[in-house]
Amino acid sequence: MALRQSAIDNGRNPDDIKFIAGIMPLIADSKQEALDRHAFFMDEQTLYQRVRHIGAVLGTVFDLDDLDKPIDPAILDKVQITPYSDPRTEIVLKVAREGWTLKEVIHHSVIDYHPASVGTAEDTADFMTEWFNEGACDGFWVLPDVYEVDLKRFVDEVVPILQERGVFHQDYEGDTLREHLGVPYQYGLRK
Repeated sequence: MALRQSAIDNGRNPDDIKFIAGIMPLIADSKQEALDRHAFFMDEQTLYQRVRHIGAVLGTVFDLDDLDKPIDPAILDKVQITPYSDPRTEIVLKVAREGWTLKEVIHHSVIDYHPASVGTAEDTADFMTEWFNEGACDGFWVLPDVYEVDLKRFVDEVVPILQERGVFHQDYEGDTLREHLGVPYQYGLRK
């Protein structure tokens, strides 16, 4: 990761830098149920804005007649990823290639600023475990789609899976976030 290399280049310990990624868990008993619930909370204007945005990302123009159809594979095959591409383009392509309709691709939150995990508690735990184990982040801050549903399911269903896998703690290590993350005090006096 470039951030950790930058720390090394500047004489810092790269392990002292922690990256906490945002995640939007859309948790239900199935992926389709999670998508349907997420769709319920998306207003028409937001949907149309995202149709235009995904069209721009893929280098095409969609209209409302395209919403209930899968995205043509020929459109997907023409997309060129460059260093200047929207970083979410690869996510759009991955989900679109699974055969979802344009509307369902949008409901996967593929162009949101934080990645979404869509599906069961196991799907969310898999997503988080992969990111953590690959070193993409040191932790997550959770942005539930529906607090009354997703936060409770996250705590009751996802956290135990992560604990069982050894990627989430059973107990806290200290009294502060700094202590929980294992980051040494660097500035000022410790009181």
